[in-house]
Amino acid sequence: MSVSAETKLSKHLTCSYKSFGSSIELADVSSPDGFTSSHDDRDQSQDPVQLKELPSGSQEPFEPTKLKEMDEQCCALDTPVQVYAVSFIFAIGVTVALVTEIYLTPLAFIKGVVSDHERCTALGEKVLQDRGSSVDAAIVAALCLGIVHPHVSGVGGGGVMLVHDSRRNQTKVINFQGSAPQALTEDMVQNASDVKAGLFVGVPGMLLGLHRAHRLYGSLSWDDVVSRAADVAREGFNVSQSLAAAISQLETEKIEGRLRDIFIPDGQALKLGSYLRMPGLAEVLEAGFWNFYHGPISEEMEKEVIAKGGVLTREDIRDYSVEVQQPLECRYNGKESHVWSGRDQKVFTFSNFQLLSLIFLPEHIIQVPPPPSAGVALIAALNILESLFVVENNVAENQTSRWIEEALTRALTMVGELGDPNYNSSVTDFSAMISKGQGAGLQQRMKDFQQSSHASNSTIHRFPTEQLTGQVIVMGPDDLMVSVASSLSRPFGSRIVTESGIILNSLILDFFWPNQMREHPQSNQKNSLEPGKRPLTFLMPAMMVPTWNKCGSYMALSSSGGPNRLSEVTQMLVGLLFLHKEKNDTLSTGGLPPQLSN
Repeated sequence: MSVSAETKLSKHLTCSYKSFGSSIELADVSSPDGFTSSHDDRDQSQDPVQLKELPSGSQEPFEPTKLKEMDEQCCALDTPVQVYAVSFIFAIGVTVALVTEIYLTPLAFIKGVVSDHERCTALGEKVLQDRGSSVDAAIVAALCLGIVHPHVSGVGGGGVMLVHDSRRNQTKVINFQGSAPQALTEDMVQNASDVKAGLFVGVPGMLLGLHRAHRLYGSLSWDDVVSRAADVAREGFNVSQSLAAAISQLETEKIEGRLRDIFIPDGQALKLGSYLRMPGLAEVLEAGFWNFYHGPISEEMEKEVIAKGGVLTREDIRDYSVEVQQPLECRYNGKESHVWSGRDQKVFTFSNFQLLSLIFLPEHIIQVPPPPSAGVALIAALNILESLFVVENNVAENQTSRWIEEALTRALTMVGELGDPNYNSSVTDFSAMISKGQGAGLQQRMKDFQQSSHASNSTIHRFPTEQLTGQVIVMGPDDLMVSVASSLSRPFGSRIVTESGIILNSLILDFFWPNQMREHPQSNQKNSLEPGKRPLTFLMPAMMVPTWNKCGSYMALSSSGGPNRLSEVTQMLVGLLFLHKEKNDTLSTGGLPPQLSN
């Protein structure tokens, strides 16, 4: 070993340099300010050398250092055991600090709001800026949608909300779907073509459901939350493309009364960009939920429905109750050879499907509302598909589409046996539908389908296909994740409008009854019409949450439009769970299974 002339050591130090991978050792000696030597980098195994003082101009060569002497002088305290102990203690300290940070610091959520209308999205974001909760933001946006998209949802309808509290690792379902009036019977609606519009109206649950959610998770006052949406109705808004298209369709039909006065004034249908005010709805919202369900507004709704041949009463409205439930859930592992990480928030919109999420990780739980929601179909389809993707590799794109088609067909066949569990105890026994064994049991049959060019012979029951849904999704800085789906059932509901401007739902059309649709002889007796009953619905907000603790990725999503839109949610989740595609790739796939679009 040699040392260049530029290298300097402090006085009274001797340096012993061992071979590659060893340490530098120092000991006290007497030395001048500088020293010189030569060095050959190619020799990695030579003995250590001791540097010592030489008189100026001296030619005396360096002598090898005695290793034993240097070890005694330099390494007495530098033992491997001590190094390992210090490293171990340091590692434990870092681990404890990281675990403590995970449990004690807020989650790294990036706040965001997604809805079907930009103005409602902006209102929700403003609530978050004003330190409102994620549920506050969702309530404002949902009420706003009922104003700017009155053909889709509103206080005259109902809906379902999922709220996930990541701090407590707890999810609740708030079911405010409407119910049938107590005086309504199947006999009254046997001949659907002759049924009066008033008979299609169910008890509206929207406002009471949102109020219940506010009681559970609200931060701002109820009056503050509601007034923000009321301002939109009072100040007015521009007609959107969606509303303009619905009004254009309405123009081709024979309608009378307030609905025509609002949307086709003086015989001229409102166009895209037209300005519309609905001050009556502002007054309804500001009057409060008590007046809606117990006061003059309930009397107003009763009067209007009875005038149109219905049987909805103030007592039906007064006695309505919101259900707070636990979600159905199932765990999915995906393929563990692929791991996606990251914390960036992304928002995607495709057709009637919306998603707000953080980047994906492989193990998680899918959560959906229980019956009478058709969320069971989503879990059943995913279970069937998981049993295939676990054992198959390099699945072709066209084969994936065929598997999804068949899985959805079988899942919808199962859903045809669902209804309101409060009216049929057998509906509560749906564990077999969502079990992993059920999916695995269909694996061989699905492989047979893979080799066949023919579609499944499974019978799909008749489902409502016109159902429109207003969608709101919120991820806020308060560790809450919210997904809301609300609806009037059909475009403009029952077409009945009260004096205050409330458009009433057509909920009863979501039930099944004999001769309802002669071209669909298959009907679901468990979804038959009964007083006070909630119908089967494809309002299906969903959540994806981490399997273990709270570390991982989160996703909230929703879709609308009946069973056809179920395929979009399924395709989205299959791409993420089993194929590990990027979200925009799964959305761009599009396309509905042919047999589901008939």
